[in-house]
Amino acid sequence: MTPVLDGLLSGFAWPWAFMHQLLTYAAQQSRLQSSNGIFIDLASQDYFGGSLPRQNGESDSSYIERIKERFTQEKNTRSAVEKRLSSLGKDISVFEPWRAPDCVCYGRDGSGETVRRYGSRTSPACVFVEAPSGSDEIELIQAIQDCRSAGISIFYRILNGS
Repeated sequence: MTPVLDGLLSGFAWPWAFMHQLLTYAAQQSRLQSSNGIFIDLASQDYFGGSLPRQNGESDSSYIERIKERFTQEKNTRSAVEKRLSSLGKDISVFEPWRAPDCVCYGRDGSGETVRRYGSRTSPACVFVEAPSGSDEIELIQAIQDCRSAGISIFYRILNGS
């Protein structure tokens, strides 16, 4: 036994062992699936801002699953907006003045369309949403905000009952 030599070598080895342990821990926290604790909350904050906080008493694994589900949610397309609005369970229409099938050539046969509108090539990032009477305005706004792309103007209107 050489207590002095062992103590000296342990003193040199301890910082390197600690650094290896710290690097291993940091590597685990760099991936969502292997992270834990506050690092999952930080990842959620980084990816989604404050829109996806951890629920009270929620476990790490269920929170990771909610984050992964949010990652794969369809967004930023017309079909995503239509799907999200149809989940409200109402007859909500989406109209883009830039899109020819939405305008159906005003003043001519509309191929069975009942609503004819003027189109415009000057508004490529503009969408109009019409909801039937009795629709919840807050719910409609939230649905639009959940799936709309940045830079797209979406105007909504709730139709009167008459």
